[in-house]
Amino acid sequence: MYQIFVYLSRKLYKKMKLILTILFSFVSICCFSQDDGYVILNQDQRIEQLIQRQKEIHDADNTIDGYRIQIFMESGNDAVEHANEVMAEFNEKYPEMPVYLVFGQPYYRLRVGDFRTRLEAEKVFQTLSQDYKKAFITSDRIRLPNNIFCNPLLDEELEVIEDYTDTIEIIR
Repeated sequence: MYQIFVYLSRKLYKKMKLILTILFSFVSICCFSQDDGYVILNQDQRIEQLIQRQKEIHDADNTIDGYRIQIFMESGNDAVEHANEVMAEFNEKYPEMPVYLVFGQPYYRLRVGDFRTRLEAEKVFQTLSQDYKKAFITSDRIRLPNNIFCNPLLDEELEVIEDYTDTIEIIR
């Protein structure tokens, strides 16, 4: 009895699998067919206001709490010159990493990187600690990562992309 049930259930399973495959194929063909290159975007006007407000906030203060690695700290008359030398040396070794010269009385400090989490800073610290023995991780205000809505260069790129589309209708 059990073997008959297993045999019938396997046959039924194979038929159901075939039927479902055909059904999903048909539905996906119907759903993903194109409509003559037209895009209709239904968007609430408040979304555009929120994007504009985000741009204003980003322009006013584009920093957040994060971490940097301090590689240099010195006070004295020659501290600025020495800091500039260390900065030039660092820029030669790591040109992709931002360097910040910070003055907090009476010290000049060189801090590098913009890390959102301590874990990100730890990864880079492992590399930098070989060259800079007195380096350590410190919390600081860091620059915000690029936001696609707040980047003026991307606005120009989006306009170019819109020129190549057939038609875009925005309904508000």
